[in-house]
Amino acid sequence: MGVAALLGGIAALVLGLVLGWTAFDLLGIGLLVLVGIGLVNILRPSRLAIDRAIQPPRVPKGSPAIAVLTFANRGRRTIGVTVANQPFGDTSVRTIIPKMRRGERGMRTYRLPTRHRGVFDVGPVEVTRRDSFEMFRATRKHGEVERIWVYPRVLGFRTLPTGQTRHLEGPSSDTSPQGNITFHRLRDYVVGDDLRLVHWRSSARTGTLVVKHNVDTSQPYTVLLFDQRPGRYTAEAFEEAVDVAASVVVSGAANKAPVELRLTNGTVIGGPRLREVTPLIDHLTGVEADPDGSLQTQLIALRRARGGTSFIMVTGVLEQADLPYVTALRRRFDRLVVVSIDPDRPGPPHFPGVRIIVAADADEACAAWNLQVQV
Repeated sequence: MGVAALLGGIAALVLGLVLGWTAFDLLGIGLLVLVGIGLVNILRPSRLAIDRAIQPPRVPKGSPAIAVLTFANRGRRTIGVTVANQPFGDTSVRTIIPKMRRGERGMRTYRLPTRHRGVFDVGPVEVTRRDSFEMFRATRKHGEVERIWVYPRVLGFRTLPTGQTRHLEGPSSDTSPQGNITFHRLRDYVVGDDLRLVHWRSSARTGTLVVKHNVDTSQPYTVLLFDQRPGRYTAEAFEEAVDVAASVVVSGAANKAPVELRLTNGTVIGGPRLREVTPLIDHLTGVEADPDGSLQTQLIALRRARGGTSFIMVTGVLEQADLPYVTALRRRFDRLVVVSIDPDRPGPPHFPGVRIIVAADADEACAAWNLQVQV
């Protein structure tokens, strides 16, 4: 509108001068004066200062995430009511900053939309100023881009038992997590090994450094394989499956136990040395359906990988052709569980050595899990 008024004023002034019409001259001069006043008002530096804080930066889906705006009038003139827009992903949240006199300060809080799982960029707060005649407007940004993680739901999945009756020191094997509890065997020295573990008598006899390989037989270790192929899910079922996967990760990580997350596209996160669950949940927060990769390929790879106490597979519509690949892991894991999120809820097939749960959603899967896996 400002550009139109400027062009109209110039046109009226020129026409008045050419034709000698004083009325057009006055009209043109009036429009140009209005444009000048509007530009002065809009280009004058704003003395409104805004700071923003987001708490918490990580929040479960559906739980409140709060943006706190603190603002102050650092100028000598009163600042009228101001509208502040907060970009959030593909949407925008609007809040009103009241009129402030010289030196006044204030605070406003508002909720960010957390209905959907994902990693979202929270852009700077945008304040748009307009002149008195609504001809011009200018937008100023306050703050920097911040990131917020809207986590999947974490339901109350119980921690899995080991599935075996273990002797006091537990079974010692090469797949047990390395530690300082139980002696397992002697092995060649590797750069970085603690020299206090060197077995000097054996080293003298063999002529090479040999160290004691101790393992922690009491430490549970969970491996979760998440099937992210879209052909197995509806859009709603995929989100429910992500909720299940996140819940299983948190359950398996109880008491700082290590958890490994594998996806059908080949991604592997975590492992025996990682005792912090946050990187796994962060990855599940941004996970998307991926047609690439193969469930059977990942199951075959696990036969050559380090074993553990529990293996859990989360998938959509269950194909029985995959189950023999799961049962092949019985020598690597104490317990095998398959969770299928299928809205049609067919009866779970029976497969020796594998606990199979078929549920319509995450809540139903949680109830079945807590009822069945403790047996």
